[in-house]
Amino acid sequence: MDVFEAIAKRRSIRKYQDKDVDDKLIGILLWAAAQAPSAGNLQDWRFIVVRDKKTKELLYNAALKQEHVKQAPVLIVVAADLEVQSLRYGKRGELVYALEDCAAAIENILLAATALGLGTCWVGAFDEEDVKNILRLPDFLRPIAIITVGYPAEEPEKKEVDYSRFAFLEYYGKKFEFEFKTLHELIMEKVEKIREFIAKKQNRKMVVK
Repeated sequence: MDVFEAIAKRRSIRKYQDKDVDDKLIGILLWAAAQAPSAGNLQDWRFIVVRDKKTKELLYNAALKQEHVKQAPVLIVVAADLEVQSLRYGKRGELVYALEDCAAAIENILLAATALGLGTCWVGAFDEEDVKNILRLPDFLRPIAIITVGYPAEEPEKKEVDYSRFAFLEYYGKKFEFEFKTLHELIMEKVEKIREFIAKKQNRKMVVK
């Protein structure tokens, strides 16, 4: 699965199979997360992998009792090291860069999980202080997201997106017109190009003979 297919197939999964996720797969997700860009290459993200049922129950309560937080076999809590950013970039690093860095790492986790056949959901609604206390996070670490991870037990449909609402050229308000193609169309174009390439190769061989 290439990156475009992973982007197209990714969904927010809130129902999971009763099936464990191997630590090796979780390790791949964390590797993918660490490949994300970060301001000043500070790599200020921190990841807490949670499997314990009691801890998941506590996080479920902290996350407004969202059922998938309790049901998912694995949780990855992503936290930002505000101290590292503040020392290098001051207030903007603490308030902006730290969040951006974690968001980039989170998206890598979601896409890598999709490529591995796993489902995920990016959970942002939770009581920060409760999460900090549950996971014993020091003051300089701010919890940014709880990612639920497991094998999907549902296939949510992808909603159509009106791309004209958010793409602008040169300044806000002037629409950026571009040709949007579905994944299927892109794949078929790629297949057709491969066929043309093979046909040309075969024709050349026939001419040489």
